[in-house]
Amino acid sequence: MDRFIFLESSIEIVPAEIRNHPAVISDARRRKKKVSEILLDDSKHHSAMERLKFREKRGRPDIVHQCLLLLLDSPMRNNYEIYVHTLGGMIIRVANETRLPRNYNRFVGLMENLFKERIIKDGEKILLEILDSKLSELVKGKDVILLSEKGEKFSPEILKGDLAICIGAFAHGDFFKSTLKELGNFKAVSIGKESFSSLYVTSKILAEYERVRAT
Repeated sequence: MDRFIFLESSIEIVPAEIRNHPAVISDARRRKKKVSEILLDDSKHHSAMERLKFREKRGRPDIVHQCLLLLLDSPMRNNYEIYVHTLGGMIIRVANETRLPRNYNRFVGLMENLFKERIIKDGEKILLEILDSKLSELVKGKDVILLSEKGEKFSPEILKGDLAICIGAFAHGDFFKSTLKELGNFKAVSIGKESFSSLYVTSKILAEYERVRAT
């Protein structure tokens, strides 16, 4: 089965080095949660994030939220598996029957619960889970396609085969060399010369995927 993998996704719990910052403490108190249990969010913790390494790639869980909704809305969602690879190297599996909250604040609460419990179920069905896996294991045996502005021009023909379609889910910056190394023998492709948002790239590739696989 094909796989969509969101790489270096900007979703993480507030890191220890800024948990004492007033902006973080205030947000946690307002939400009646521990600072060690809330998601890092640039819109709320911007002042605290100034001291973080790679801060331009962090604190944007809204990006992966929007992209996941697209994939889960597709009538072809049973053709592929969905994974979220985080900046910290964590792997999250999202079952394709999952119905994520469309409201962003509810999504944040759900993900905070996932980071705490490592699994979200509906009865016996596992909807979301944190895996003890590596990115290299997800792409093993697959034709790995990396969406990158540095890649060659995209052709729909590339969407045939047993695929791992990899899309960055962060706002700014380049892929880490360690991430690219884990992808192994990948093919980098670009949908244009500009730098597009993760949401646009996902929507463009999904539309092409649906068209190619429906024929």
